[in-house]
Amino acid sequence: MLVAAIMAFGTALCWTIPGTLMGLFTVQDSTIRTGIQALHIISIGYLLSTISVITCGTLEALGKGLPSLIVSLCRYVILILPLAFLLSHLLGAAGVWHAFWLTETITAIISLFLYQNGIKKA
Repeated sequence: MLVAAIMAFGTALCWTIPGTLMGLFTVQDSTIRTGIQALHIISIGYLLSTISVITCGTLEALGKGLPSLIVSLCRYVILILPLAFLLSHLLGAAGVWHAFWLTETITAIISLFLYQNGIKKA
């Protein structure tokens, strides 16, 4: 529940004060506008990432290291890199940002599947 609250808070910040957040790193209006768009798109996946974060930790706690590793690899390598590459060619920089929420969506589905199978075998 704490993970979901943190992710919801992060999403809320990205949607309510994205200009302020971006202003912490730059004063250029064009960069702030681009950053606002990026925060809006990327934050779509924050709440979805709750599923994979919790299932990954739970699987690890249950001694299911391999399924936990698969979830982590999906989030950080297997899905994000090819999606970012492909979508950047289709949509430009925004494609990279869309790769984040797509990765979290797909990983959430994979992690739930691995979790269900891990619990059945536990």
